[in-house]
Amino acid sequence: MKDRVIELSVNNRQEYIELPVNPATVEFTEKQLNQTITLLNIGEANLKGGRGLKYTKFTGFFPSSKSPFYKFAKRLPYEYISLLEEWKMGGAIVRVIISDMKINLAMLIDELNYSMKEGDKDIYYALSLSEYRTLNVPSVQTATRVRSNGLMERPAEAGQARAHTVVKGDTLWGIAKRNYGSGTQYTKIYGANSGIIEASAKKHGKASSDNGHWIYPGDVYALPV
Repeated sequence: MKDRVIELSVNNRQEYIELPVNPATVEFTEKQLNQTITLLNIGEANLKGGRGLKYTKFTGFFPSSKSPFYKFAKRLPYEYISLLEEWKMGGAIVRVIISDMKINLAMLIDELNYSMKEGDKDIYYALSLSEYRTLNVPSVQTATRVRSNGLMERPAEAGQARAHTVVKGDTLWGIAKRNYGSGTQYTKIYGANSGIIEASAKKHGKASSDNGHWIYPGDVYALPV
């Protein structure tokens, strides 16, 4: 009878493996991300870092039907290997539970090695895993400032339209791309400033529809939210 239970599972135990024969030794490694630096006239110094990932390696065998340990197996040897390969190739997050070590970790399979010996149907394996940790990176919103006519315009308050002063070389497409991320949004700018655009084009003896929309330096456009 086994005193220790080592179980690997994915998707809330929709698939799982309980090792039929426990490894002789179970070892976990956890690094601390300290950093050693060399300072002039002082020498080496050690900077304190956060905790690293946990790593483990299981080495054992999956017993064949001729083995006395087969009574603990729920699969044939090659079925264990096939399932582990499937998890590894699919990047499955594997839950590793060891009953008497208070180990309950989400891990990834880094390496799987296996072999057979002549005249022996058991499959011998070495399985390396590393801890999987989710990253919760907070999003940071920064206000965008648009340089116009040599001056830095103030970013708009939430829900408030911004203003843009046309400079030489500007186009509605270019203004839209800089402020909205896509030039196709130029219609939004034109819709909010059609009166100014039409009046300016007329002032310069053009119709705004002659060649797209004519715009002129010095005009100030509202940039709707």
